[in-house]
Amino acid sequence: MEIEVEMKGGKEKIRIDDGATGEDLLKKLGFSPDEVLIIMDGRPLPYTEKLEGKKVRIIRVVSGG
Repeated sequence: MEIEVEMKGGKEKIRIDDGATGEDLLKKLGFSPDEVLIIMDGRPLPYTEKLEGKKVRIIRVVSGG
């Protein structure tokens, strides 16, 4: 399946297997689940859930102490 990924640098279309999870997408993009949020249909998507939409937004988060 093809999914449109929006990130700070713009948008790109990614081919990923049907039934892929958010974690699969993050691995393909080179991100760790600890450093980003996946937003689908206006809500955060747990990285263990399947991607069921055609568009996602990736937001990098910063943490520290």
